[in-house]
Order: sequence, then structure tokens, then C-alpha cells
Amino acid sequence: MQRYRESGDVGDILRALAQARRSKVLQPQNSAAADEVAASAETALHRFKDALRYETEAHLDQPDDSNALSQMASLSMELGHYGPVPRDLDLAKRIQSTPTATILSIQARYDELTGSLSEAHRLLEEAIAQSDNVIDNPAQSRSWYHFRLGEIAFSMGATDEAKQDERDAIAEFPNDAMAYKDLARFCWATKDWKCALDAADNGAAVIPFAETLGYKADAQAALGDPQGAKSTQELIFAIEKIGNAYHISDRLLSVYYSEHGVRLDDSYKIAQREVLTRGDEIYAQDTLAWAAAMDGKWSVAKRAADRAIRYDTRDPRIQFHVGMIYLHSGLRDLARKHLQEALALNPQFDPFQADQARAALANLT
Repeated sequence: MQRYRESGDVGDILRALAQARRSKVLQPQNSAAADEVAASAETALHRFKDALRYETEAHLDQPDDSNALSQMASLSMELGHYGPVPRDLDLAKRIQSTPTATILSIQARYDELTGSLSEAHRLLEEAIAQSDNVIDNPAQSRSWYHFRLGEIAFSMGATDEAKQDERDAIAEFPNDAMAYKDLARFCWATKDWKCALDAADNGAAVIPFAETLGYKADAQAALGDPQGAKSTQELIFAIEKIGNAYHISDRLLSVYYSEHGVRLDDSYKIAQREVLTRGDEIYAQDTLAWAAAMDGKWSVAKRAADRAIRYDTRDPRIQFHVGMIYLHSGLRDLARKHLQEALALNPQFDPFQADQARAALANLT
């Protein structure tokens, strides 16, 4: 599993899962460690219900294991079940007198999704201090906390800080494809096309995420290389056909297609499939909302937007999507509120949509 986190080889997930299952056959009792490896593998494959079952078994096997409880909270969020999260995290904190970096990061995710960005940022800074002080933590693990801090800083509008957080992550682990992806995104959002292209190239050389390649294609087009942009986009199409057998890239593909006005029927179908996997999860609903809107299915978009914004998640992209869908639905006051919120959070959240939000607000006055 650690090798998968570092290189993105799905085959390593399958190997880890096979060994965890074999371990449980050989030792059916006291197998919490194998359960948690199996849960990590199922999570990486986006089979969240199976992962939650393994973590629940680990918790029942070792009730004093705070990690199993905190991972149960994390998986509940992946499935859109936010109600049990505070309970499971509180139980984990009672077991662990000093919250671990894992508990802090999962609590930060819950706070982020429910509108408390500043608290989420504080908790991740605390998690980083813990993780960086453990000398035998893998570099990739230490890097991950910096990567996540950058995501929250960007949602808060601290774009320069967010870029530095991703560079800190890369300094910890130079092959961090996730950090390169976000650095490309933050440079792309501010129209720093050379930075976006360099970061996307470096990230795609490790793991060719569809999202990373999308930033690369946009940067190539902006820098006057339309043929390069076309080739990169064709690679994204190929990922859907031959590189997404386990549907790990579903959301990233749907977002790219809907935001670039290509393969809109595919985008909508992929987003529907993502909802079947994740249910009422906020970002799954947001992906469906925008894919449906761009495909002209506005009633579906409105229902999904209502679900995506129910916790008032302070992500400028979600706020923008909801605002534009509400505007099309004739809800002018609500549209104005969410578009203003998107720009207040980060006036440079997207190189194209931020300008669209400003134009829509100008027409609403």
C-alpha cells in the first residue's frame, strides 16, 4: 500500500488486498491489522462500503484502536453519511488522550466540509507538527499533510501560501504527484501558465491524473501550443477508455469534461456512476450538479446542487456551481449570495469561472 501511495500502481493495491485477505484466512481472530490494510486497499479502489466493513471489523476486534474509529469517520464522509462522524471522532479522541495526526486530519476534513475552514487549517498545522517530528514516518506520509494544508489555504484565498504548502510537500517527498497536481491547479487559477505547465509535467510524469493533464492542456493552449494541448486532451480521453478500469478517476474525468465543454453526455454518465459509489457525498453531488447543468439537465442539476450545498461547504468551486445553477433556476437572491461567497473565499479560484462569476454578479445588480 505504501508503494502504491508513492507510485500510483493500482497493481500494488490488488497485491496488498490479496495479502490482507490471506492473512485473515491464516489468522481469523485478532486480525485488526489485516482488516485495516484491507480497508486501505478498498478505499484506494473507491469501494468505500467494503472499506467501512473492514474498519468496523477492526474496531470490533480491538475496541481500543483509535485509528479504526477515525477511519470509520473518514469513510462515512466518503459515503456522504456525515451524522456518525462527530460521534466516531469523539470516541477516537477518548481512546487517544493526545489526538494523533490521523485523527486531527480527519477532524479537519469534517470541519472543512461543514464550513469551518480556519479550524480545519489550524488542526492540519497541528497534524503537520506531529507528523514532521516522527523521524521514521515515510516521506510520502509527511508530505500528505502539507498537501492537504495547501488545499485548505487555497479555499481560504491564501493562494501564495497554498503554493508554498505544495512546494513544502514536494520538498518532503519529491515524487508527490498530488502536490504537483495542486501546485499546477493553483498556478493555473492565477494564470501563471508556465508554473502550471511545469508542475503538471512533473506530476504527470509520476501519475498521469486526468486533472493534472487538464491543467497541462490549458497551460499549453494559453502558451500558444494548440497541438500540444490537443495531444494532452487525447491522452485524457485515453485514460477514460483504458486507464480507468476501477473507476478511480471518475470524478476527475467528469469535472474535466464538464468544465471544458467536451463529451458532456459522458461527463453526466460518469457523474451518475460516481453518485452510485459515493451516494450523498458533497463532492459527488457537486460533480453531478455541474455535469448535469452543462449537459442541459437543469432539474437534475438543481436537486444535486441543493444536496452539495447543504452544509454550506466553503469551497469556491462549489459555491460558484451552485450560484450559476440557482441563477438559471430563477433564484436570483440565492445565486447572488453564492457567487459573492465564491469570490469572497478566493477571487482567483479559477482562471475562467471567477470571471464568469463577476460577470453574472454585474448583471444581477
